Amino acid sequence: MPYAIETIDLVKRYPTNARRALRPGQGGPQARRRVDSFGAVFGLFSRRRALIEALRGVSLQINQGEVFGLLGPNGAGKTTLIKILCTLVIHDEGQVYIHGFDIKKQPSEVLKNLQAILPESRGFDWRLTGRQNLEFYALLYGVRDREAKERIDYLLDFTNLTDRADDSYQRYSTGMQRRLLLCRALLRNTPTLVFDEPTAGLDPAASEEFRNLLKNKLARNEGKTVLLSTHNLAEAEAICDRVAILHHGKILSCDTPANIQHLMFNKRTLKITFLPGTILSEPEAVFQRLKNIAGVENVIPDLGPGHNFRGVIIHGAKNMDVSGILAALTVHDLKIDRINTEDPTMEDVFMHLTRRRNPEE
Repeated sequence: MPYAIETIDLVKRYPTNARRALRPGQGGPQARRRVDSFGAVFGLFSRRRALIEALRGVSLQINQGEVFGLLGPNGAGKTTLIKILCTLVIHDEGQVYIHGFDIKKQPSEVLKNLQAILPESRGFDWRLTGRQNLEFYALLYGVRDREAKERIDYLLDFTNLTDRADDSYQRYSTGMQRRLLLCRALLRNTPTLVFDEPTAGLDPAASEEFRNLLKNKLARNEGKTVLLSTHNLAEAEAICDRVAILHHGKILSCDTPANIQHLMFNKRTLKITFLPGTILSEPEAVFQRLKNIAGVENVIPDLGPGHNFRGVIIHGAKNMDVSGILAALTVHDLKIDRINTEDPTMEDVFMHLTRRRNPEE
């Protein structure tokens, strides 16, 4: 079974307004003024025009039915990649396949299998109802009347818009407009959907509802492949089966969110809270005993208001001896209320990978 989306050593270059530096011997007023023909003029400009690589050897394999997240700072190449997948931009090198169809050789087949949903795209008539707007687009897409009616009824129920289907579009909230946009994208029932910032501009409740719709209804129940580009790292961690972190046109990491977080850092933090009223009679002895335990790097007292001693915060390696830590505290008759483990978040991983990264690496 082919991948839903596969890119192999994908490269895309864009010209910029910058000019390449002249080689030694090329400078000087006479060299700049000498023009033998009009062809030389165009050649001069083309030779000195600098190129920027928006994508530099991007290779991805996205499985059918997978929710895949594309992460990266502004300018990383996410939008360029989406435009290539949607046949809006032609890549310079490499191969791209959508459900086994070559994006350059078979663009019509690609568009039958992939649909992009962009938050800024509208195209709905504010005077028509939600249902009438969908009927209009079904007509444009060439969907037969009976099939269109069944499909629209299904999609309105699928997105919980049935009760508001006959209200005019101008009365829809932003979240409802986003769901109607999804209905329009699903009219043709394509197996792969590409989202660019799907929850941008939505309030927390609408965002959570839309994320559940993507993960549970589209991917799990419908078996759709979902590729989403997002800056919301918590969102990617919550709904994506795998994520790729893109920076300066290159893939820095591609795995499940949990694996990326686990493999990226060799550190963890334990926050141990004692029962109220616990007295620490020999703090220096306790701290020294904890520091001698394998994997422990630092021990910090957790002080409350009025410097009231509440517990300890221990920084160390992922494999530090937790049982040894508990035994050391028990020796000093310290009563433990709870233990919290803090592992690196996706934001920690993202910042670690992209901060001060050399684009030529």
